[in-house]
Amino acid sequence: MRRPDVWDGAWDVFCDFDGTISEKDMIGQIVKRFVPEEGLVLVDRVNRHELTVQEGVERMFGLIPSARFDEVKSFAISHVRLRQGFPAFVRLCRRRDWRLTVVSGGFDFFVEPALAPFRDEIDIVCNHIDDRGPTLKVVWSTPCDAACEGGCGLCKPAVLRQRRRPGARQMLIGDGVTDAKAARIADFVFARDRLRGECDRMGIPYEAFETFDDIVARLEGAPGEPEVAR
Repeated sequence: MRRPDVWDGAWDVFCDFDGTISEKDMIGQIVKRFVPEEGLVLVDRVNRHELTVQEGVERMFGLIPSARFDEVKSFAISHVRLRQGFPAFVRLCRRRDWRLTVVSGGFDFFVEPALAPFRDEIDIVCNHIDDRGPTLKVVWSTPCDAACEGGCGLCKPAVLRQRRRPGARQMLIGDGVTDAKAARIADFVFARDRLRGECDRMGIPYEAFETFDDIVARLEGAPGEPEVAR
């Protein structure tokens, strides 16, 4: 069902940011730096599906005083490193006239600066932080829709449903539990790290990758049917 005959034609590409475009999960890095003990327990509970993504991230950032937000922003911006091959992947999407949307459960204060060199070629869907209270509050940009069971925070499946176009197939690229629900409805999945385990658990076919060079090579070097991991 997710095995395209060819890579040409219209594709809409939806790509995660934290741990996918960025080498490290920046939410995890922020939590490790600013709320190491309590925050990392919450990260583990989200990864074990004991908390929803929404519950976990709201609790993590609720542990950070708003007075430290400038420090959080400076830390995140200075520590973002883009994964090898991403600029070449952006060029491939532009050359093929594929729509590329970065769908991030992360936040505009580090996603947008990191992607500024590509801003004319991609769309960005991410979240915002409200620092007007005593602690940081997450403002989710895309809530779960009626077709989702809830708990996503930023609902990636809702984004895919909202942006589905007649005649265009949807490709998902991701690395973690926040991408798992979207993987269920995408036409093709490139997965790394925890998303591979999630896809294995749900029986979703995918192609494994480590860098965007792997994805570019696969898309450019295989005119026929891709070999999909199971």
